[in-house]
Amino acid sequence: MDFIENKKRNVRSSSVTIGKRTYFFDVKATAKGDYYLVITESRHIHDDVYEKQKIFLYKEDFFKFCNAYEDVMSFMKAEKPEYFVEREAFVVEEEDK
Repeated sequence: MDFIENKKRNVRSSSVTIGKRTYFFDVKATAKGDYYLVITESRHIHDDVYEKQKIFLYKEDFFKFCNAYEDVMSFMKAEKPEYFVEREAFVVEEEDK
């Protein structure tokens, strides 16, 4: 796959950096035009060394994933509302590809 073909498959990206971790949320398209989500955690170890973990989420799993996420977030907001008070400003960077 050449660079231009790969670049066309990136639909949208957002990222947020919190401390030594950066989280990337990348919407990508398959060759057939179906979207999927790649969530990447990049953790700075030292110098130019980063550790990365990726989760690939495909269209058939979006509904169940979102329901499970909403369930646990609702629980945490009810049990620990203080966790959801903005403590420091951070910017979510959005990038259209």
